Amino acid sequence: MDKKKKNSNLGLAVLIIGYLTLIAWALAIFISIKLGIGWESYTAVGLFGLLLIASGIVFLISLISNMRESRENNRMSRGLIHTIVSFPPIAFCYVAVLVKALAEGH
Repeated sequence: MDKKKKNSNLGLAVLIIGYLTLIAWALAIFISIKLGIGWESYTAVGLFGLLLIASGIVFLISLISNMRESRENNRMSRGLIHTIVSFPPIAFCYVAVLVKALAEGH
């Protein structure tokens, strides 16, 4: 698999996992409000946490590799476009966790 195709697939993976993280955040909030404290809410929050960490790591890897490819080709690659489009949901989830931590005094 050539580098261009690999970076495009990596950018698409970041896009998918970024929006899955946003969906997991909404699911964790909904389950925690609806059911309260229980194994379901702990499972939903744990899934959200794992997706949040994974999306951040994959985002950084994709950003670095796609920026290198874009510099070599002197144009913006499709993988870099996917990576940039996936930034808002990932940033929103990280800011939501930060605001929640600051509001609770952690």
